[in-house]
Amino acid sequence: MKVKKQFKAHGKFLITGEYAVLDNVPALAIPLKLNQYLEITYRDDQEITWSSYNNDGELWFHVKTNVNDLYSDCVNCDNPITFKLSEILNTALHLTSNNSLRGFDVVMKLDFDRESGMGTSSTLICLISQWLGCDPYQLQFKCFGGSGYDIACAQANSAVVYNYNDGEPIAQEVDFTPSIKNQIFFVYLNRKQNSRDSIAQFNVDLLTEDLRLELSNMPELFLEASNDISKFNRAMTRHEEIIASLIGMRPVKEQLFSDFNGAIKSLGGWGGDFIMATGDAAARQYFINKGYATIHEWDDVVLNS
Repeated sequence: MKVKKQFKAHGKFLITGEYAVLDNVPALAIPLKLNQYLEITYRDDQEITWSSYNNDGELWFHVKTNVNDLYSDCVNCDNPITFKLSEILNTALHLTSNNSLRGFDVVMKLDFDRESGMGTSSTLICLISQWLGCDPYQLQFKCFGGSGYDIACAQANSAVVYNYNDGEPIAQEVDFTPSIKNQIFFVYLNRKQNSRDSIAQFNVDLLTEDLRLELSNMPELFLEASNDISKFNRAMTRHEEIIASLIGMRPVKEQLFSDFNGAIKSLGGWGGDFIMATGDAAARQYFINKGYATIHEWDDVVLNS
């Protein structure tokens, strides 16, 4: 009888601390109800198949190989996706000292679009870590780098205050369920942002001790402001001002939505993916009129809301 196992990992939004989280500044992040799933069925032979589906059911990646090729450290080196998957699997096996893998069929499915920046890579890392039994942070750092806050979200049950802590992550779950959540929504800019390119914009030399302290206090400020829309808007605006000064870019509100009445904040790397905005039904219609039709409500996407 073939053995089947199933795992899931949450998508994410980074609320505070983008860029600075890489320099041990605490960040507030929220896991999403939108997941990636891994279903594995072990085989009686040495064959391997891997099929990944987008949220619309499209098969966007498929590879067929065998265990011996996997251990060769290079499955189909000409395909960058296959090559990266081979690297991740090999790294996970090395981290667990696992040398007895047999054939398997993997099916992966997404609740969110793989291009949306909600965490396709981080959920993959977390899923493989669950399956093979290795530390997801170490797997993330070895294969992708970054701060690891998205790994914390992938396995959290509620919002987290995350500290990279020089590669020894600390993630504390907190209650972040704003009473003003009906006035908070998320808008997809449909401009995919490469995390590594985005990180390169950050100039740590501009992170003064005063700005570090202010950013370190941002998670608590957002938590405290979660019942007062005026305070929440001020926190969003101030956070944007600080990050703008560190990366040499204008906030997205100045760039694209200068006539918007509410507050707007980038989520994660600036220049693409999602923004967080505040306002009423008219505020949502504003973005629709601008051509940004993908809008998520807090209760629809945030875990534990």
